[in-house]
Amino acid sequence: MMTTLTITLPHTPRCLSPNAKAPLTQRGAIVAGYKKTAAKSRARNIAWGRTCEALNGRRMQPTHYRVVWFYKGNKPDADNCLARCKAYLDGACKAMGIDDRTLDCAGIDRVHDLAHAGKVEIVFERRDDENA
Repeated sequence: MMTTLTITLPHTPRCLSPNAKAPLTQRGAIVAGYKKTAAKSRARNIAWGRTCEALNGRRMQPTHYRVVWFYKGNKPDADNCLARCKAYLDGACKAMGIDDRTLDCAGIDRVHDLAHAGKVEIVFERRDDENA
C-alpha cells in the first residue's frame, strides 16, 4: 500500500474563497451562487480524475494531508488557501474511496515560486506511527 500520494492541480477560482467579493444586487447573488456551484463541481471532478490517474489502480488509506500553495505576488492567507481547496479534497477522497472526516490536516505551505505559481499540491500521507 502507498504511503504518500501527491496530486498537482490549478488554483481554484476566486469565487470559492471565503473572502470572495459579494455581489451588490439580488440577481448578482443568484448568478454568483450558480458560478460557485459550477466551480465546486468542476474542482471535484478535476481532483477525482487526477487522483485516479495518480493512484494508477493502487489503493491508499491516508491519515493526513498537506496543502502546498504556489503563488506569485502577495502571500495569501493560509485559511483562505485551505478553504479554496475543500472541493479538491472532496474529489480526491471520493477517488480513494474514503471519507475526508478521517483525515487530519498536517499543515499548509505557501511557497513563492514563479515557475509553479498558479498551482496547488495536495499531499496525502499514511502515518502509522500516530497514536490517535
